[in-house]
Amino acid sequence: MWCDACGGQSHRIDVIYLINSDRHCTVQHTMTINITVYDFWDLRKAANQKFLIDPIHPQDYLCRYPKELGAGYYRWIRLREGITIEILETYLPQSIKWITHAHHQNSLEFGFILAGSGQDFDGQRTKSGEDYIFGGVYPQSNNSIDEAGNLRWVSLIIKPETLRTLIESYGEQLPQDIEKAIAGVPEYFNLRPSLITPAKQVALQQILHCPYQGLTRKMYLESKVLELVSLKLADQVAMPTEKLLRLQEIDPIHHAREILLRNIGNPPSLIDLARQVGINEYTLKRGFRQIFGTTVFGYLHDYRMEQAKQLLLSGQIKVEQVAQIVGYVNRSRFASAFRKKYGINPKAYQTQKNI
Repeated sequence: MWCDACGGQSHRIDVIYLINSDRHCTVQHTMTINITVYDFWDLRKAANQKFLIDPIHPQDYLCRYPKELGAGYYRWIRLREGITIEILETYLPQSIKWITHAHHQNSLEFGFILAGSGQDFDGQRTKSGEDYIFGGVYPQSNNSIDEAGNLRWVSLIIKPETLRTLIESYGEQLPQDIEKAIAGVPEYFNLRPSLITPAKQVALQQILHCPYQGLTRKMYLESKVLELVSLKLADQVAMPTEKLLRLQEIDPIHHAREILLRNIGNPPSLIDLARQVGINEYTLKRGFRQIFGTTVFGYLHDYRMEQAKQLLLSGQIKVEQVAQIVGYVNRSRFASAFRKKYGINPKAYQTQKNI
């Protein structure tokens, strides 16, 4: 939003909506919009006197994002009772800080950030390419921020009883931490962020670009929801006996990964890597297993092999050079590692793919 109140010069303003008995608002001059969730709902309601029905998919509902805050829309796709897909596509010209009050959410939200970044309620940075499970008690906070720019988010909104029925129909039980989130235990509000893996990315794109209509479309979308839920639950139960990472430990793990990949030819030792990112070696190893599903050097090995495969596919680099680029001094050791990973010698792979 813009203000012409000061000497006729337009500049960005910060509208702070404060809830009180007469529901007034005040204006301060900053670069960020501060708004309560309740007043956001009021703005959204004013922008949408009735939900817009998608003419192509009449069972879907569209909702304009309040023009005072940005441009874009929400979209809801209602599937079976207790399961809804929510898609947010918007552009924020300025950052938004959310003022929230503690409350209990009745549904679990499996959130997947495809674009955009910000901060969560406790100041932990959220990033594009990560997914989360929200549930239980939302804390009172003034720390949640959506940063200016494009924001694209797919959320699966699932009633606890629906999720429990689905899981128990397969003879399984809900993971313990999700049970606690459903029960409203505050410290389990935000459950173990993890990366959106290629498998999750495919399912998300299939939701966003579903080619079907009618009943086939609803069944197809529901199958994608179940696929994403199963993949995310697999993240949650991967280390059931190990203490979960604290949110403030997640950024250093990602930083460690970046350092590792910048130095694939001469990677630092575990203790040096941990020191560089400000955590201890145990947390580094535990974090890699929880976030990436493998050890630090297991992750490096897989990355080296994938890079080697891409270099070999180019057909422009000799096997010896590829080995050196990805950090192997000895060609025979490289060939052995490549063969163990892909079941074929690097030279044979290069020749076969370039015929």
